[in-house]
Amino acid sequence: MKSILAVVTVSLFLSITVVQAEDRESNQESERAIMLAGDWLPDDPHQIDYKKLPRVPAQHAIISDVRDQAGTRVHQHAYLAHHDDRFWAMWSDGPGLPRGGATPEQHRNIVPGHDRPNTRNSFATSADGLRWTKPADLTGPPRIKNYGWIARGFWKRNGQLLALSSHFNAPGYDGLGLSLEAFRWNGNHWVPHGTVLDDSMNNFPPKKLPSGEWMMTRRDHRRQVSVMIGGVKAFNDWRINPLAAYDGNGRPEEPYWYILPDTKTIVGLIRDNGGSKFLLRTFSHDNGQTWSKIQPTNFPDATSKFFVHRTSRGYYVMVSNSNPRRRDPLTLAISKDGLVFTKLFWLIGGRHIDYPHIIEHDEHLLIAFSGAKQTMEVMKVSLDELEKLAMPNSVELAQHLPSVKRTPQQPPPAWIDLGDDGKTLYATMELVVPDVGTQATLAMATSSGEERVVIGINKQGHLTSQLYKEAVVGPKLKPGSHHSLLVRIRSHRNKPDDLHIQLGLPTQIPTEPKNWSLSNTLGNSDANLSKMVRQGDAIEPTGFKKIRVATTYNGLANAKLISTEPANTP
Repeated sequence: MKSILAVVTVSLFLSITVVQAEDRESNQESERAIMLAGDWLPDDPHQIDYKKLPRVPAQHAIISDVRDQAGTRVHQHAYLAHHDDRFWAMWSDGPGLPRGGATPEQHRNIVPGHDRPNTRNSFATSADGLRWTKPADLTGPPRIKNYGWIARGFWKRNGQLLALSSHFNAPGYDGLGLSLEAFRWNGNHWVPHGTVLDDSMNNFPPKKLPSGEWMMTRRDHRRQVSVMIGGVKAFNDWRINPLAAYDGNGRPEEPYWYILPDTKTIVGLIRDNGGSKFLLRTFSHDNGQTWSKIQPTNFPDATSKFFVHRTSRGYYVMVSNSNPRRRDPLTLAISKDGLVFTKLFWLIGGRHIDYPHIIEHDEHLLIAFSGAKQTMEVMKVSLDELEKLAMPNSVELAQHLPSVKRTPQQPPPAWIDLGDDGKTLYATMELVVPDVGTQATLAMATSSGEERVVIGINKQGHLTSQLYKEAVVGPKLKPGSHHSLLVRIRSHRNKPDDLHIQLGLPTQIPTEPKNWSLSNTLGNSDANLSKMVRQGDAIEPTGFKKIRVATTYNGLANAKLISTEPANTP
């Protein structure tokens, strides 16, 4: 079976235990590894009052800002390096998808749809980390139509500065065609250096292991998590060791690793996409060859990207979105031993902030991040000033907020696997056509929100269908008119899938016709469809509603109504 959420059963050293019964939740809490501690910490780390955290003194600069483009452009995936007496920054720079109903001003702090086709990577340089050159193109356009580039960081290898970027089959990195590529700075501009590894996307660039080899964490097109070890003989010489499975039993994402002071123990930290709102942790004592069972920690997390850096003074700093309820603020945690963080400071907030990176130079930290995925920003922090900060007696909320759900959320069962040959899925729904100039879409998506089948009314009033990345435009419908729709999807292994839509009278399920109102036999996807996602600026009562799904046509009559989710904004 082909599936982006397929369960990997070969040679996995780790898995995440899924707690399914409520009476086991208290046991899970007692088993959490202590990663955040102090007299100031509430018994429930999810009840921290982030406004009470000490503020980190810092100098702030914006490298690039596209917030005035109403959600049509995106900046994300910040990375830094210091090379040849200059600071370097790179990021993903591409088209954004505006959120329905939001004004241009509201879009300044609303994350647009991102990871879209034609995303490139940009870069800028600075002598002091605060005054930056005008952003310039790093990767050029994607090599294949409907692909994009995801920035993956700088790698200083044998005196050369390489920029890593994953070439991906947009939207979203999962799916066939993924590869990790390198670009080399030749003293004047960036030139292609070659493929680092096919079917790969790292999280941060390689670091040296105690063994002298390089290692970086990796995800493949099925979201499975592993480590890449090698890079010494050649920039593209790697072997893969599994780390964890992204499947029905766990959803580890965006892993990171660092070495403890004993120079032997490697800590692996992992974002938990399963919904626990805590970081996960594992260990390796053999240079990443094998890893201990993943254990939940008590360090809160918004389910976002984070980064850990060991300073030249010996202690560790971790920048993350530690507020479990939103990506605001960005915090800086301090640990002497790399295991238990005893201080937590406010770095920047009051708005959506995420995806940070840290480097250190000349007794200062330089921390890069994006704001609402539309800015590239940096903060310069003096280690002397950072060390003067102390925690207050308590940072507990005076009035506790409702608990954040901690038991991992399981992916919903799939309606259809588009990788299985000959499988069929039916759906029916009602549609009230919105006014011209507004649009409405209804998508069948994977459990992680990747839209694979999209039915819509565009701004000109036409019925549209999109099968993975191939779109077809159908008949124009009268604004305010009421219709019922029958949808049939058939999956194929060796040829494109097919999507058919039939319009019918309101409240009646149309019969299967010989000639459909709209057919799409152009696209092909390899994915489990398991939920409905709605989007657009159509105002109630227009749009799609009363949705039912069944594996047979006759089953539609007795199928339960399906709820929809808003478009994903990770």
